[in-house]
Amino acid sequence: MKIGISNLKGGVGKTTISQNLAVCLAHMGYKVCIVDTDRNQNSMAWNGARDEELPQILVVGATESSAINKTVDQLHNDNDIVIIDGTPSLSEITTRVILASDLLIIPILPSAHDVRAMQQFFERYEQAQEFRAEIPAYFFINRFSPQIRIHNSIRELLPVQFELPMMESSFRERVAYIETAVEGKGVFEHGDPKAKAEVVAFTKEIMALAQKHRL
Repeated sequence: MKIGISNLKGGVGKTTISQNLAVCLAHMGYKVCIVDTDRNQNSMAWNGARDEELPQILVVGATESSAINKTVDQLHNDNDIVIIDGTPSLSEITTRVILASDLLIIPILPSAHDVRAMQQFFERYEQAQEFRAEIPAYFFINRFSPQIRIHNSIRELLPVQFELPMMESSFRERVAYIETAVEGKGVFEHGDPKAKAEVVAFTKEIMALAQKHRL
């Protein structure tokens, strides 16, 4: 299965989500690879800090749009799951990430600015559908707080406005996500049980979606 984590806007948590999903899947026994499409190569640096005693996750850099699909397909031959860590870019690379994905996860922060910025990404998604009609896509809210009214409003608004479903799971704003990014870990390997539970719920939902779409 090839999972794309993509949004044109920066700072929404694409890399955090990619790394934590990969770690959780690796602990579940899957052979997992991350394709890092961002020129900053944050997932590459994260993997370099990862302890060799932890489950190993291959991270491969692919920053040229013409190489994305070929790289992902080749890695998929040797891995159960390939996670494509998208880049905030208006270039062709975003369309390539969408087309390379069996399942597309669109992270978004619960703010009006992020909702407005979503229009450009959605245009890219519709363009990709001209080449491949069936690209299952789901919104995922990062740094969500159920106590904040606007967060709940956005959670309800997005599926209606863009006609794409919202994942049930979400990540809260927690220090564990910041600490593990520096340490080359996922929160599954951290001491914060609430963060771990969030990632486990997200991963289980991903696998349920894979079964639903027969991926």
